Amino acid sequence: MNLHIIPDWHAYSLTLPEFNDSVHQTQLFLSQGQSVELILVDYLPKLRQILSEKEIEGAETWSVYDVLQQIALKEAKPLALSDFSWPENSQFIYMTDCIDIQVSGKRFATIRLEYPTWTRFEKVDLWTDDIRTQELLIDDRGFISRVTTFDDSEKVLRRDYLTPSGNVAIQEDDTTGIVTTQQTWTTQTTFTNMSELIAAALTYHLQTVPENEYLIFAQSQRTAFFIDKVAPKQPTILSYQTERTNEQLAKNLLLQMSDTINFSVTDTGEQYGKIATQLEHAETLAIIPPYVATQQVNRPAIQPFSTIYWQAATITPTAFDAVSTVLANHPNILVLIETTQSHATFDALIDKNSQTAANAHGIVDNDSQMAYKTRFQFLTPQSEVQRTRYMAHTRVLLDLNKMPDQFLQTKALSFGVPQINIIRTDYVIPNKNGQILSDQSELINALNFYLDDKHHLMVLQETTHQMVADFNDDIVWIKWQQVFNKIKQRNA
Repeated sequence: MNLHIIPDWHAYSLTLPEFNDSVHQTQLFLSQGQSVELILVDYLPKLRQILSEKEIEGAETWSVYDVLQQIALKEAKPLALSDFSWPENSQFIYMTDCIDIQVSGKRFATIRLEYPTWTRFEKVDLWTDDIRTQELLIDDRGFISRVTTFDDSEKVLRRDYLTPSGNVAIQEDDTTGIVTTQQTWTTQTTFTNMSELIAAALTYHLQTVPENEYLIFAQSQRTAFFIDKVAPKQPTILSYQTERTNEQLAKNLLLQMSDTINFSVTDTGEQYGKIATQLEHAETLAIIPPYVATQQVNRPAIQPFSTIYWQAATITPTAFDAVSTVLANHPNILVLIETTQSHATFDALIDKNSQTAANAHGIVDNDSQMAYKTRFQFLTPQSEVQRTRYMAHTRVLLDLNKMPDQFLQTKALSFGVPQINIIRTDYVIPNKNGQILSDQSELINALNFYLDDKHHLMVLQETTHQMVADFNDDIVWIKWQQVFNKIKQRNA
């Protein structure tokens, strides 16, 4: 089966798409021996890195920007200083995240290095009298692919998209939005905006895709525009993901439905309820989890020192006090708190509580106070790889958010980690592999149960083993096959 996935990676020109349905759909389909083409409508100068790090290099790719910029290069090629021409007497000043180039004591250019390795060149800023005049964005295949030009107040004037040889393939006026280009596949040279040009190129490409092969669009306002403009003849599936859906609903945007959509999928039951209200035929919507579970070794089960992993969109004082109380009675437990919330108030509480933290001999000293403080670790939002590593060493997953994190819940199943939530989901069977709290006052008892009572382990292992079977790649693939079959039946 040939499947064509159209992601919405518009926000990932310089970062990796994390927890993304299109990525995980590609991984799933490839694991099932299917042929996958990623139809990319976004500017992605780091595409090779995305494909490699997400282990989806087995997918074919068609990139609209490669077509528009006449790029045939496939392999990644890092650039070095010697690949650029610099004025005579240039002085190079090396810093952690950049290289400053000065000429006659004045800043001439700044090379920005790629986070987090700080080795690859990402872009070059050019300066005149300490005012940035241009930004040169580097494609990971080893050439400058886009030049952004600024006025004296550093407002964008235009963007030039270049061929590998340095010629301008597309010019986008930022003031008017008008795009000019010369392409071999169309005689039109002027477009009202970049989206119109992309839609025209996408229409051209879809003419080469057989009409019985499936298109899976990641739902967003951007992809909805392309679907309406292109009106694909192929059977078309819309993939809703919670993060994108909630952002649109928060802005009172309609979750647009085109007449050309044959079926839709979403990731959770809660999202199903939100989307079904905007569908004429709810039977054309299915729930398919984006992440698959795989049985993994739970290392904390045999280790004396382990972790509470707390995913916290918001840290309430009640919950923090409960966790602090539990840690005070469990010197072998630490808590990792993944949050974007400012934690200065809680840092002060930790410092205050450490003043009475004693060691195993009942003595309070600098070492005992420092040991107490280090058992509270605040984390910035973590990647899929980082979260997976943490879950392999986690004793309890704590998620008191109104919408529990689906990726972490799937990993908790995989590693046999009990979960404590306040919302019922398909990933927790109460009193089997977790607890659903009706009030945060129940948190201390729930944590103590999983930290102290070893009798729950057998029930936990049996339950998670069974639930992993319900969320493994074969079952999720069957759910997709059911969608394909329903489309065939409706089109028969």
